[in-house]
Amino acid sequence: MIHRLAAPLIRHVLELFRTRQRTATQAATALGVSRRRLYRLHQEYLKAYGRRQHATWSPGRSGGNHATLWPAAVTALLRKRLASRPPAPYSFAASEALRLCGFKLHRAQVRRWALAHELAHAEPVVKAPAPVRRWQRSQIGELWQLDASPHHWFAGVTRCLPLLNLLDDCSRLHLGTQLYERELLLAYLDFLPPVFQRYGLPLELYVDYHPDSRCRGSSAACRRR
Repeated sequence: MIHRLAAPLIRHVLELFRTRQRTATQAATALGVSRRRLYRLHQEYLKAYGRRQHATWSPGRSGGNHATLWPAAVTALLRKRLASRPPAPYSFAASEALRLCGFKLHRAQVRRWALAHELAHAEPVVKAPAPVRRWQRSQIGELWQLDASPHHWFAGVTRCLPLLNLLDDCSRLHLGTQLYERELLLAYLDFLPPVFQRYGLPLELYVDYHPDSRCRGSSAACRRR
């Protein structure tokens, strides 16, 4: 019972039973025990009360260990499955014990047995933490991201055509997208003014900076600016 209920709660129920604020049936129901067990607890509580130790009294364990011993065939099967490389999962070992030996086990029981017999699974490898992502801006218009993506957008066209795209960092709204024949200054002068006229000017404009490159041949990979 001490593993089901906290000691202060047990003392509180017994104190109510001692002062006749609860009947035996009510106290036994509150503690989840039989009336016979309740009277034994009450007797132990009164002894502690007489020694003035009732404020810290706690019931001892009772009932003993009535768990059924596992058959030798089950433990041999578990040892074989858990000692393999890689070891079998606990749930699989439990299902095998039921299938081959007719002995029902829970995966938690198999895990505790494996821990006691040094057959537990190895601890998972702790992965290195991922790089911290840059926080997005908290206000719309605080930062716009401008990017150019050269790609073979159309079948049969061997040239990489750059796709200019403008994104608001806070709202993730696409402010403008346009495909151009080449990535030149004139393309940006054509792309940006309509966006500025429609949405206004941003506080900052973030752009990638890479050397100029072109696609060579239909099978050449496109390199970003």
